[in-house]
Parts: sequence; structure tokens; C-alpha cells
Amino acid sequence: MSCFPIKKFQGQVYTFTHLNGETREINYEIAGIAKKIIIDVTFGWHCFTEAFDNNNHNQEHVYKHKDQIRAFNLERYECSKHLPSSLDRLMNGLVYRSNQNFTYVLQIQISTSKGNVPYSIFFSLSNIRESNKAHSNRIVLDLYVKSAYLSHLKSGKNAQNARFRKIAGKIAGFF
Repeated sequence: MSCFPIKKFQGQVYTFTHLNGETREINYEIAGIAKKIIIDVTFGWHCFTEAFDNNNHNQEHVYKHKDQIRAFNLERYECSKHLPSSLDRLMNGLVYRSNQNFTYVLQIQISTSKGNVPYSIFFSLSNIRESNKAHSNRIVLDLYVKSAYLSHLKSGKNAQNARFRKIAGKIAGFF
């Protein structure tokens, strides 16, 4: 579960309850057998911070988490409020392999003060484990949203898209 400390910035207090982890399910029927993937979703702090730069940030921007320092980014924070509702689009949508190993990207449009803009959500899908030995048709995958920010699609050269549920099914070993 994501659990980030509050941030006081420019006289406001920012909380991150919208980035608490959640669980989703994907149901399959393969050769007449019902199978299920449980998706444990967690969010990383790169969804609302950026690299700290002394030229662009001051002490008020400092956000510490797990002995690391980054800069709180108000725009990323506001955009991160779209992440929980974006999970529905992710579960049923097309994703691309990103430029980073073992990372996928979902590209959506969100409404901001700048109008509708492209929002890239970078995530990994891993850590296969059976949820219960008595239920071998149930697999748990960890979906970790590593980062998200306003950007046009950043995917590998000639990257092809695939349905998220197909990728999850392959990782789970269903097909």
C-alpha cells in the first residue's frame, strides 16, 4: 500500500490518500476453466515529484521519502488525482513497452487547466504468486505505477501495443 507523508507547500497541505493501493481483478475463461488474476496496485512517489534541481527548486519543494530527496511538483500532484480512475482504462486498454526495461506505458488524455493533454502512466507488472494453493486458478500480480506525468507517448522504437489483459494473462502463464 502506498503511504506517503503529507506535504506542506505554498501555504497548503497536500495529502496522498488517492494514491493508496487498491486491488483489481481480471477474469478469464480458458478451455472452459475459469481463471482469475488479482492485481495489487501500488503507486510510486515519482507520480507527484521530480528530480530535485538546485536551480529550479528551493527548500519548500523538498520531499523526503525512504531516505531519498526529490522535489514536490504541484502539476504532477494534480494530475496524479486521475490515476485511480485511470485504472479502469488500464485494465481494458492498450499499453506499450516503454523505453525502460520491464516497464509499460499507458497513454491517456486528461483534462487540466491547459485543456485535454496527453498523460503517460509508467508501470511494471510482476511478482507472480499463487493467492492460495487451494485456488491454483488464482494468480496475484503486482502492478507498480512507477511514474506519471504530462507527456506524449514514450515507448520503445517500433514498440507494438497490446491489451493489458493479454499481457497480464501471459505473465500469469495462462497462455
